[in-house]
Amino acid sequence: MSASALRVAPCVAWLFPMFPACSSSSSPPAQGQQGGDDGGSSQEASGPTVTEHGVVLDYGTLLSSGKLVAVAGLTVTDGDQTTTTDATGSWSLTLPASATLAGVVNGTTQGDPYSNLFLPQVTLAAGGDVDRGNIITPDQSTFQLERLSLSSDDTMAVVHVVVIATGTCSSVEGGSITVTSPPGAKVAYFDTMGYPRPALTSFAALTDGRPAADIYDLTPGMPVAFQVSHPTCTQAPFPATWGGGGFTGQVTTQAAEPGDNNSALVAVLQ
Repeated sequence: MSASALRVAPCVAWLFPMFPACSSSSSPPAQGQQGGDDGGSSQEASGPTVTEHGVVLDYGTLLSSGKLVAVAGLTVTDGDQTTTTDATGSWSLTLPASATLAGVVNGTTQGDPYSNLFLPQVTLAAGGDVDRGNIITPDQSTFQLERLSLSSDDTMAVVHVVVIATGTCSSVEGGSITVTSPPGAKVAYFDTMGYPRPALTSFAALTDGRPAADIYDLTPGMPVAFQVSHPTCTQAPFPATWGGGGFTGQVTTQAAEPGDNNSALVAVLQ
């Protein structure tokens, strides 16, 4: 998520309601206990490899103009491999095929610091290619605005859930999430403009890799368990195959502050 009409000056505040203090650093924190295993193996390691890639887009421009804009110059790190997004927001890393991929996107571009976004865990399902598709990420201001709109607890974790419709499932609209673990977690659904609305009770008609729901006030470091229900579609069991990867349903979670940390998960409907 990024700036634009929602962007405010560094120590003034942030995009959702009324703006208290500045947030902390945008450097990536150490991966939590749900991070990738062996994702840090060297690219020079012998054996088969997997190409992990995606496109990073700005959440803030979606809020301000309804458009997703590519973000150049952000850092993507997975294990000991690091790269930078190009002018189209694209990036690519090469890792051992046996790795559990669990990257982090962050950095500062054109003076705009972005949050630390932990990508969902995924393993290679087939071939040698894992396409994460569109990765929609917030700058620090947009992420603070989001948390303020949710009245979320900064000592707890925030996870954005992307729901993908595949096969005969034509739309995620009308689906809903039930979080079974950890206890106390809350859910808010995003509207078609990209805002999380606690009053909504189901997914809007969303495409382009936009998050369908926020799970927030999550206990950091604990496994996340949730179930997606839909009037006509069924949720693919984890590991759910999409884009050449098997999404495990888990992700590193850390307290939102300090560090502007947020995470993403992918659920697949079929």
